[in-house]
Amino acid sequence: MYSLSISISIQMNMITKCCLLLLFAGVNTIRVSAQSDSSITTPACLSCLCSKDATPAGVMISHVHPKGEWMLSYRYMGMRGKGIEQNGRPVTNDQVYDQDYLMSSDNMHMDMHMLMAMYGLTKNLTLMGMVEYNRSTMNMQAPEGSAHVHNGVPMSSGMAHDMKASGLGDVSVTALYALVNSFNHHLLVSGGITIPTGSIQTKGGAASMYPEQRYPYMMQQGSGTWDVLPGLTYTFQHNKIMASSQLCAAIRTGYNTVGYKLGNKYSFNNWVGYRWLDWFSTSLRAEANTTGSISGSDPTLYAYNEPSANPYNYGGQTITGYAGVNFYFLGKNKIGIEGGLPLYQKANGIQTAASSTIHLNYTLVF
Repeated sequence: MYSLSISISIQMNMITKCCLLLLFAGVNTIRVSAQSDSSITTPACLSCLCSKDATPAGVMISHVHPKGEWMLSYRYMGMRGKGIEQNGRPVTNDQVYDQDYLMSSDNMHMDMHMLMAMYGLTKNLTLMGMVEYNRSTMNMQAPEGSAHVHNGVPMSSGMAHDMKASGLGDVSVTALYALVNSFNHHLLVSGGITIPTGSIQTKGGAASMYPEQRYPYMMQQGSGTWDVLPGLTYTFQHNKIMASSQLCAAIRTGYNTVGYKLGNKYSFNNWVGYRWLDWFSTSLRAEANTTGSISGSDPTLYAYNEPSANPYNYGGQTITGYAGVNFYFLGKNKIGIEGGLPLYQKANGIQTAASSTIHLNYTLVF
């Protein structure tokens, strides 16, 4: 346990240093641009900040809205996993089978469709609500040379099986308050909750490896708990450049009705964006995440069915780098696209390795 604590501390120090390095580089870019750009942004442009800013597609919070202003947004996030890693080292399906797992997976897809609304209650206070629809697919593979009956389903040598689940996720409600809301500087504190509307009872079909039984934890649609969402966001804007640094978390408040609790998640997010044209901007972003393992367990799951059925194979540390573009049209309409690749990842236990992430959004301000 002592060595594990040291390891986590070392990894978090690495994550923090990498993100601070990116932020430092962004700040220096801002200084150089500010010195070379002689144009002056007028106060009238403040009303355009929410519709024509350079905020990347994958970032939810960067500033509050003026009193009485609405923002509606559709967002899509797609995550792809390829290969397997165990505690930061790549492993094969055969190595997973050698640890007594009946099946293994080295390929997965996760898709989230989100509808979000924001409203400026006062000049410094904005309310935000979001609902999501999730779809997950994981390809399972039985070892060559095996033949057995699992949960009443015959599993033959090399048999492949797709585990699929979809449904509405948890609803979140968040308040954003601007501690500083000046012409160039915005410091926001945010606080929210997730309402456990997402199902934690999703089951497999009659012919699946979980026939009429609950799927593993990652295939469920919600956490099953009321979670707290604190955050702190600083955004700097000068002429055509924006930069932001953000700390946020998802804190689980207890165990759900099945008997487990997802791990707390902490994120450190840094980005720099530039408006090249009135209708076009680009961005670079680095996001570091650390997520705890699952506490407790689902008593109906056999942990060695496959790695995702084992609560110890959840959480870890990641750093993801993103590049994005935004397009502005018809006044206050905005389309954003952002793609990401893993820069660093160390999973707790055995997990499918992340290979790519994409964010898409359409935003309307009125």
